[in-house]
Amino acid sequence: MKQLPKLKPFEAPEGYFESLPDQIFQKLEPKTDYTWVKWAAAILIFLAVGIYQFYPSSSENNLLALEEEVNLYIDSNYWTAEDLLGMSENPEAILDEILAEEMPYADLLWEDEN
Repeated sequence: MKQLPKLKPFEAPEGYFESLPDQIFQKLEPKTDYTWVKWAAAILIFLAVGIYQFYPSSSENNLLALEEEVNLYIDSNYWTAEDLLGMSENPEAILDEILAEEMPYADLLWEDEN
């Protein structure tokens, strides 16, 4: 044991422990201010919700999508003509419309008997 050198007793610098909490808090505090990012995000969210709420939705697009879906069911033979007429409130109007589309010049073929 005589061969080991003697160490000096460790001494903290003066005022080290008094200033230590302040040094730690300075390192924890953010160096830049990002409050503008929070405000920008809030404004963007507000604008996005506002545009979504007040943007006029096109009912025409919804009707076209519905018509395409009905045509898909018909083309895949999932629905028959009887099914569609059974779902309708006024099947006679549907039949008249189909006849008008399929035979646009039918009125010219038939003579009035008046």
